[in-house]
Amino acid sequence: MLKKIGLTVAGVLFGISFATAGMIEDVMSHDQVIQPGLSGFHYTHNINDDGFVLGSAQSGTINIFIADDVQYDEGLGEWLFGDLESVLFVIEEFDFDTGSFTFGTTFSNDLEVEALAAINADGYLDVSLYGTGDFYIGDSILTVMTAAVPEPGTLSLLGLGVIGLIVSRRKSQLRA
Repeated sequence: MLKKIGLTVAGVLFGISFATAGMIEDVMSHDQVIQPGLSGFHYTHNINDDGFVLGSAQSGTINIFIADDVQYDEGLGEWLFGDLESVLFVIEEFDFDTGSFTFGTTFSNDLEVEALAAINADGYLDVSLYGTGDFYIGDSILTVMTAAVPEPGTLSLLGLGVIGLIVSRRKSQLRA
């Protein structure tokens, strides 16, 4: 009996060891010029197709490439800096981020509580950009760190182990 219990516990622990934390990265390539105005530019990251389990997001970052669209030098192959323009980044509804960045580089910011709550609720992150001038937006990269969530196979092993213990115990009680 103790041998059976020991094997069952070892199987369960082995199965649970496969439930590891992970990193999900969602890349959106916009490659377009945004004109100034109140309407802004809006898009949504969706990490549901990347194996995300609702409620498992612990932290995350968003990186958005922004440049002054009229200051790209084809000959040099680099972004040149001209007039000062500003961009307001709105991550979800209430997370107003201005962060520090320079046109021609990547805006990078850690996700705050509102953004993590939105991702945990439905796997989507809404992003809006409002600018005082025209600017170019390139890639937007959302990186989310998730908590360990047992895989369905792990839960099945756990269930079979428990059933095995119950059956084994009933057989030993019938013999006694």
